[in-house]
Amino acid sequence: MRERRRERLRSLLIRELSDIIRSEIDLPENLFITVRDVHLSKDGSKATVFISALKKEDALTAVETLNRAAGYIHHLLGKRLKIRIVPRPEFVVSPEELL
Repeated sequence: MRERRRERLRSLLIRELSDIIRSEIDLPENLFITVRDVHLSKDGSKATVFISALKKEDALTAVETLNRAAGYIHHLLGKRLKIRIVPRPEFVVSPEELL
């Protein structure tokens, strides 16, 4: 995948994933998370999504919930994005959160 296309897809995924998480996924009350970054695999079939929250415990809870809903999120991305290969998301806590 070319670098410019990868960067555009990364930016689009951050925007779409943020919107899906905010509107479609039931997270516990008072849990505010941010999609910090997305790393794509070379072929664009997998996306590692970095999540941050105000507290480390909240970030861990959010990652657990989002990974359980990863199949549904992948389905919603497929409906929203007009691309041949839709990246399958895997959610992890942002490295800055672990410090």
